[in-house]
Amino acid sequence: MHTFSFTLPDGDKNKGTVYLPHGTTAHAPALIYCHAWGGNRELRPPMDSIVARAMQEGMAVIAFDFFGSGETDGDMSEMTYTRWKDNLCAVWNWTTTQSFADSARIGCYAFSSGSTAVLRLAAEMDGLAFLISVGTCITANIAMNSGGPARLLVENLPHLQVGGTVPVLGVDFGLAFYLDTVRHAPVYTIKNIKCPVLFLQGTDDNIYRITDAYIAHHILQQNGLSSRHIEIEDGSHGLENKADEVVRHVFEFIAHTEITPHIPYQKGV
Repeated sequence: MHTFSFTLPDGDKNKGTVYLPHGTTAHAPALIYCHAWGGNRELRPPMDSIVARAMQEGMAVIAFDFFGSGETDGDMSEMTYTRWKDNLCAVWNWTTTQSFADSARIGCYAFSSGSTAVLRLAAEMDGLAFLISVGTCITANIAMNSGGPARLLVENLPHLQVGGTVPVLGVDFGLAFYLDTVRHAPVYTIKNIKCPVLFLQGTDDNIYRITDAYIAHHILQQNGLSSRHIEIEDGSHGLENKADEVVRHVFEFIAHTEITPHIPYQKGV
């Protein structure tokens, strides 16, 4: 395996790492990893196992830090999911220009809040070959112990409208974060996604993530789109305790979408 780091030249100048199979020089299928809230591009389980298998399968992996995370600069209080979606779009655009990647065979593996970014992006553009969502977030039901962004917005609207902040997960956010999270949740646009989607969901996750994955899958199916939904028994939020099952399901799904190194991806297959 060969690795190298990169920093995007524009926007939030996201930092990332590329993992390339030994001997890969050009036009490999690629997987972009989108980490969760509070995370970074470090390869924690099950992502480390996915990368190991990808190297065997001749697939490149791109891991990057969203705005305000890991080595990418930024004050997390200025984060919005629109900003994270734009970060992902910038990484995808960069990947399409790299000689190691086949621009028609680039997909995403997204975890928790990372899934919000990728589901929103996939609803706006047709370039993704596939996406895999773990601990799916399609609604504004995050940080529900504090009431969640929708309730916090309603209860604190006058305060937010005059420049005040209200914390979510220990970060003081202003009005922009709340409006973005509630108004633009992927549940409203997910039916526009055209690429195949795999929802992997642990049964030991919280009820909001379990419900979001189930709803997302059925919205896509009811609109005649390609979606699979697998609940992994006793699986945690990130499926860290079920890495072997995750790897099996991920690569069975990738093979089924016909984007292996030997079979060119064709939209609509």
